[in-house]
Amino acid sequence: MVSPKQLLSTIESALLGSSPPTPAQRIELMHAIRKSLSSLQSLLSYPPPKPSDRAQVQSREVRLPDSPPISLDDQDVWIALKLSDDLHLNEIDCVRLIVSANQEWSLMGRDPLEILRLAAGLWYTERRDLITALYTLFRAVVLDQGLEADIVSDVQKYLEDLINAGLRQRLISLIKELNREEPAGLGGPNCERYVLDSRGALVERQAVVCRERLILGHCLVLSVLVVRTSPKDVKDIFSTLKDSAAELSQSNTTLKHQITFSLLFSVVIAFVSDALSAAPDKTSVLSCDASFRHEFHEIVMAVGNDPNVEGFVDGVRLAWAVHLMLILDVIAATGTVSNASSNDLGYLHSCLDVLFSNNVFQSLLEKVLRTAAYQNDDEDMIYVYNGYLHKLITCFLSQPLARDKVKESKEKAMSMLSHYRMASSHDFLHDSNLNSQQAIETGPLTFVSLLEFVSEIYQKEPELLSGNDFLWTFVNFAGEDHTNFQTLSAFLNMLSTLACSQEGASKVFELLQGKAFRSVGWSTLFDCLSIYDEKFKQSIQTAGAMLPEFPEGDAKALVAYLNVLQKVIENGNPIERKKWFPDIEPLFKLLSYENVPPYLKGALRNAIATFVRVSPVLKDTIWSHLEQYDLPVVVGNNAQQMSAQVYDMQFELNEIEARREQYPSTISFLNLLNALIAEERDVSDRGRRFIGIFRFIYDHVFGPFPHRAYADPCEKWQLVVACLQHFHMILSMYDIKDEDIDSVADLSQFSTPTQQSPLQMQLPVLELLKDFMSGKTVFRNIMGILLPGVNSVITERTSQIYGQLLEKALQLSLEIIILVLEKDLFLSDFWRPLYQPLDVILAQDHNQIVALLDSRMVGLVQLLLKSNAASSLIEDYAACLELRLEECQIIENSSDDPGVLIMQLLIDNVSRPAPNVTHLLLKFDLDTTVERTVLQPKYHYSCLKVILEILDELVKPDVNAMLHEFGFQLLYELCLDPLTCAPTMDLLSNKKYQFFIKHLDTIGIAPLPKRNSNQALRISSLHQLDFICIEVTPCLFFQRAWLLKLLAIELHVGDMSSSNHRDASQSILAHLLGGKIVGSTDGAISHSSLKNGAEYTRTISKSKVPFIT
Repeated sequence: MVSPKQLLSTIESALLGSSPPTPAQRIELMHAIRKSLSSLQSLLSYPPPKPSDRAQVQSREVRLPDSPPISLDDQDVWIALKLSDDLHLNEIDCVRLIVSANQEWSLMGRDPLEILRLAAGLWYTERRDLITALYTLFRAVVLDQGLEADIVSDVQKYLEDLINAGLRQRLISLIKELNREEPAGLGGPNCERYVLDSRGALVERQAVVCRERLILGHCLVLSVLVVRTSPKDVKDIFSTLKDSAAELSQSNTTLKHQITFSLLFSVVIAFVSDALSAAPDKTSVLSCDASFRHEFHEIVMAVGNDPNVEGFVDGVRLAWAVHLMLILDVIAATGTVSNASSNDLGYLHSCLDVLFSNNVFQSLLEKVLRTAAYQNDDEDMIYVYNGYLHKLITCFLSQPLARDKVKESKEKAMSMLSHYRMASSHDFLHDSNLNSQQAIETGPLTFVSLLEFVSEIYQKEPELLSGNDFLWTFVNFAGEDHTNFQTLSAFLNMLSTLACSQEGASKVFELLQGKAFRSVGWSTLFDCLSIYDEKFKQSIQTAGAMLPEFPEGDAKALVAYLNVLQKVIENGNPIERKKWFPDIEPLFKLLSYENVPPYLKGALRNAIATFVRVSPVLKDTIWSHLEQYDLPVVVGNNAQQMSAQVYDMQFELNEIEARREQYPSTISFLNLLNALIAEERDVSDRGRRFIGIFRFIYDHVFGPFPHRAYADPCEKWQLVVACLQHFHMILSMYDIKDEDIDSVADLSQFSTPTQQSPLQMQLPVLELLKDFMSGKTVFRNIMGILLPGVNSVITERTSQIYGQLLEKALQLSLEIIILVLEKDLFLSDFWRPLYQPLDVILAQDHNQIVALLDSRMVGLVQLLLKSNAASSLIEDYAACLELRLEECQIIENSSDDPGVLIMQLLIDNVSRPAPNVTHLLLKFDLDTTVERTVLQPKYHYSCLKVILEILDELVKPDVNAMLHEFGFQLLYELCLDPLTCAPTMDLLSNKKYQFFIKHLDTIGIAPLPKRNSNQALRISSLHQLDFICIEVTPCLFFQRAWLLKLLAIELHVGDMSSSNHRDASQSILAHLLGGKIVGSTDGAISHSSLKNGAEYTRTISKSKVPFIT
């Protein structure tokens, strides 16, 4: 039997490695799968509690398989029985868990509740490893991971056998069972609510179980693509889906939504893939039984009372309708018509009527595609979901019956909404507000929702558009004869999605350039912009005339046009797009008018920004037009001199957008300027010409952003990201020069850093550095973004629509801090006392430093390497550790001991994703791969060199006992970790070090204190040994324990094909058995040596040989 951890490690090494698996890895993979088939078949099935086993635990002596009897005390018994009650687990297995937790964590000194949580966490880790291993196997077969075909074929055969033997039914059962509030599921009312995970972090048990259910749901989805589902499977999944959807009204969590999505798409994919695989000579598995078709139709068409459930059931109805359509096509191809097929046609008609009546497309948009849970789900699963939605909608739109219903819904939309024309020539929109109100009252119309549904599918996967003739046929149909802005906007928004690839951009440009549609085209867009400009000019020139209100319908239609324009230019062919729009001046003409809605200005600037990278000439043209048409930025001294209110960006932000709590104009303004500045190649003025823009962003946008109200939190983070990108550009583009040091003389006239120098004397890069070096606005706001901590950020990232924007803001914030750290020391010596280095500012509040490290612990090493700070950091840590050895007195509080802190840092980070801090400080090779490192501590000064010297000399044992213990523990953890195991063991077995033998001759034979025969045995307080005497030199026990575990690893997994490992193992055995190695031709140890060693061991007092658990 292979342990779940070993199984997962083997699968990941073979299937997820950067290089193809070696023949040895392939053999190991297939062996591990074969050995684990029973565990995978009976997935997460464990022996239940048993009265006889409970009685054995209560007797305080338990015998585990392949182990001598273990004595328990009252605490051990309580923990074991509590685990059994909480997890519905056999009592003997609970004792095994405690023993394993002791080996993993060292339970000495921990309170019973902590031990309980650690043991439960270990059990859940084993479960997670097993289901993750299964999920990885499914991914290898279903997703194209570049694996060799014969490996995929072998893995697929095992999975097919498992599914045919009942694995899919087990997955469905588990998803239901684990959701019950009982010990075998989420936990009962008296169960412990928390567990400690593999990092030692406290997590809620329900969250752990929900994550298990989600992985099982993903396995279920992928299983449908390995073996087609049976009618019973489909009915069971559909029933589970309804139960899961019903829960969303009580518990609206991200994980529960994602579990429900996995069940929904299991059914959708089952119907679509089964029907698509059917042919005249190959029947559909689901539709070969007419009784199933009748039964399932009755089930799926039954109307429920819960709108949550009905929304998901509508999605299944859509898949069921497509399934029936495709099956009827196959029947028609055979030329046979029967009563069953006539019934199917009746089912289809009734299903289509309900789908269009309920507006299934709107339901799927609101309950699935536009939710944060869907957008933040596993990327590979989203790809699978979107791929089958693409197949679903393509099949749907290719069917005559569906096309007739779509045509019907389009005609209904055109008749229900008021007719109007886009402004062209001298015709303007009338009654647009009435249209808007009417649309709100009637709700989203099915045709509009269908267009939005198509847009949403292809937004993330534009490559699915390639060769999709049915979809482009639908586009031509959908673009004709629009009479209202709702359908027109929805159609144009669909076009903007279809233009997300180069092929799509070219097609969309040609569609709107030609005569495909009578009233929809590029000319309509540009004519409308020019006409409104002329109309507003006339109003301004007419004395006493007010600017007319901008019709909402035209504004929204223009926004939709501009979104298409943006995507066409963004994704179009770089050569062809230069010729597409020779005159873009009309895009600028409406920017300065106060009556133009901010969201329209936002769309105009977003479209303009895409032209910046088309050509350098166009970039200069954009600068020129912006100076002519766009709102000015009036800040600083100029703003104070003006007595009258000026309509500028500051006014639009603070008086118009802030009142509405919506900021599309300001966001687009910053993004456009950032795009232009990023393309600037002349940095000779060091950004002086952009100081007005910088002050506007600094004083009016980023400064007050935490205190503003936002109707849409996405806009808050869009605003923040735009500001941070501006600051990042300033720090990246402009360097510090010698003359900047002299600016300190200019500061002497100001008593405090709060007083600003005149605007014309300011440089953006210096103003930004002054802010950070005095802990002012930008510094405080950036720390405000980081201080909530990584757990809070992860929660928001995975549960909110704005999660990706928040992640981008965090990344920019950290990169800005690094850029400041690269520049501040150059100025700090000259600018004191008004300004201090950033590290001094950070040190004023230690929470700030913790937040910085916590937020980017995973990426810390890459940042250090990028900033060229790694080498000095490695040397500094090593020097600090070396200096600690010179201490002559015991440091009472270990939290004040720098040596202990460094050791704990190294140990805690061994298992973090590579490259991590431990790999860096111990000088593993980070340029290639960690596992291929050849460690050379004698030549590279690092913590590893110092640690080996500490263990080599073992000086001042009374002062350095903890350092010695942690040194052995660190080496053990390195040998245990899959990445660092080989390099570390190669180093320790090297003949230059003779590490194992040297320490066997020192601490390996040091006399141990005698054990009191009356001492109680407590497995929950052991530290890898079967007994312990706390009162006398406990560290010696611990050092020997880690050494013996190191020896066990070398003997167990050392590479015997290597002469170093072979010699080391022989030497270890000889020292342990007390004999002498007699070399033989095959490198084996002679029988006589073993015999002599065995005789010698009989003379050793048993009290001096600890039993290792």
